[in-house]
Amino acid sequence: MKVNTVWTCQPDESIDDLVLGGLKLIQAREGYRFSLDAVLLAHFVNLKGVNQAIDLGTGNGVIPLLLAHRSPTLCLTGVELQANMAARARRSVAYNGLGQRIEIMEGDIKRIKEFISPGFAELVLSNPPFWKKGEGLLNDNPEEAIARHELEIELPEILAAAAHILAVHGRLAIIHRAERMVEIMENLADYKLAPRRLRLVHPFADRAANLLLLEAEKNAKGKLTILPPLIIYQKPGIYSEEIKKIYEK
Repeated sequence: MKVNTVWTCQPDESIDDLVLGGLKLIQAREGYRFSLDAVLLAHFVNLKGVNQAIDLGTGNGVIPLLLAHRSPTLCLTGVELQANMAARARRSVAYNGLGQRIEIMEGDIKRIKEFISPGFAELVLSNPPFWKKGEGLLNDNPEEAIARHELEIELPEILAAAAHILAVHGRLAIIHRAERMVEIMENLADYKLAPRRLRLVHPFADRAANLLLLEAEKNAKGKLTILPPLIIYQKPGIYSEEIKKIYEK
């Protein structure tokens, strides 16, 4: 029997169930593995009027897969610097039979102008490294360290790439640490990206927000809508009703 090497799982990898739509994801057993952050971002973003979306720092390709499930006509591109992760993302796309709709590009976001045309997409997403250099505990695994810390790219460089990619009035959606909100807002203004929707994410109803979900619009003016808070857990180990509904869909 001939083995389909396009999506064969290697001994140091696992094929994990995303629960949503029967999707599967190939991940390293030791190294970067997706978290709930990606699921929250993929379900926060507004897909109305979007034909082409780009995920900057796509990792194993989880966000393009989830968005393909949300919208059956959406075309998606994932950009990833790390070769091993880009290769896994391609195999995950093939495994799920989505090669006609999702393209994975290995490339440096800082050099985005060299391989993606200006105004190419109506939507850009990013689940970027949360920690600056010198912050937090740096993982010994290089793959994990690059994904979680600003070792290879910093937030302003991601925003600059988004501003280049987006069509006029296109939208950028990101998830980030809530405590970096002021910095994020200031950086958005530098690239003419206007905050339009904001939602704070709380681990529990009685805890301070630790994450934010933010959508900004290119070359636009308008009010910022602050949405009701998103609560992850109703009690330890038990998701809130809203999170349960995401998976039910």
